[in-house]
Amino acid sequence: MKQKHGLNQYRLNHAKDYAKLFVEKTNKIELMYHMSTEGLIDETIAENFISGHIKELDREWEEFKSYINQREDIR
Repeated sequence: MKQKHGLNQYRLNHAKDYAKLFVEKTNKIELMYHMSTEGLIDETIAENFISGHIKELDREWEEFKSYINQREDIR
């Protein structure tokens, strides 16, 4: 089974860690958005924070997909 799917518990655990990271970063983005709309933080700072975290999420998404994709040589 392991050889057929090209997955192992390590790769699955690593993918789960990425999923948790996505939730945490999304919550931070949401918090910064709300702080900005309430006037608690400068809009420029909030915009830089949010855009930076979105770029990080994009990079991490690609890494996440590489952990859960099946290996071509084992299909």
